[in-house]
Amino acid sequence: MKHVIPFDMPHPLVPKEDYFQIGREVGGGEFLQASKLGFFPMAKSIWRQDVHAHGRGLPFPEMCGFFAKRSIYTPHNNFIGTRWWIKKIRAFMFNRYTVVIAQTPYGQRNYAKDGINPKRIRLQPIPVDYRFFSRPKGGRAFRRRFGLGNRPFALCNGARVSKNADVIMEACRKAGIAVVFIAPRSLEEVHGYPWLLPPKVVLDAQGKDVIVTGKLQAKDVLAALDAATIYINSADDGGECFSLVVYEAASAGVPLCLPDFGVFEAFNNCALFHNNHDPGQLAENLKKYLRNPGLRRCNAAKAKKVASGFDYPIIRKQYEKLYNEVFGPASIR
Repeated sequence: MKHVIPFDMPHPLVPKEDYFQIGREVGGGEFLQASKLGFFPMAKSIWRQDVHAHGRGLPFPEMCGFFAKRSIYTPHNNFIGTRWWIKKIRAFMFNRYTVVIAQTPYGQRNYAKDGINPKRIRLQPIPVDYRFFSRPKGGRAFRRRFGLGNRPFALCNGARVSKNADVIMEACRKAGIAVVFIAPRSLEEVHGYPWLLPPKVVLDAQGKDVIVTGKLQAKDVLAALDAATIYINSADDGGECFSLVVYEAASAGVPLCLPDFGVFEAFNNCALFHNNHDPGQLAENLKKYLRNPGLRRCNAAKAKKVASGFDYPIIRKQYEKLYNEVFGPASIR
């Protein structure tokens, strides 16, 4: 089996959240990195092979369905295009795959609307290491490290442009609460990819009430979640097709403030929702949580239960079932 990936491997906080690797753990085979192989070497490598491809816009992996024997495609986007003609082209290509994976029901609906045959679409989330994140610890040390004392604070994992960190900062200012961004602060931390850095407005705002931690290891993220009062996501729709960091926060039992688009509908009854570009609306939700500890506890407990359904062993069994359906029982290791 061939696992075609667009760029370098992801670098998850914990191994069980590697959404490329889980396919190879289930079905074996090798990785082929599209950004390093030309058109013809890639076509030759996958010709009449079983293929699971992951894409973000490159011609390969998007075209693997034309060359593979049996194939699965995971787009890693909520939509297959923004213009009608791009949607037409991609729908034609994607319908050559045996199966197209949607990571959420929201993505599943969008793919069908954009022209992918609904019979080819399968709902298949990526894994969360619930067992790791559901045991947060180290919160006191985290508070001491970043000078937070006993103050309530909101946490956000990520601060690049698409995360709308400026909206989060303004909302936290209005609500009178500090905000901590788990985000890199230098090009060295992002291996020279400047688009992964927070915008200048965030870096310039660092102080008592706006903290950018720099890149953290898994144990430090766990400590941040242990310490946090509220977790915020205010990202753009196009940048979030599942949002592992939200499921990590839910696993840790942190109450959630989330954007009001379909990616997060799994948390409909256990989070507070806002327009992702409306700091006033987000500020009101923060105030609601701060005034009502009972609401925080209730929503956190319900969201934790939701996240538990995406634990690695559960998702692995789903992958085994999917691979058996598409590639046959001999494909399962």
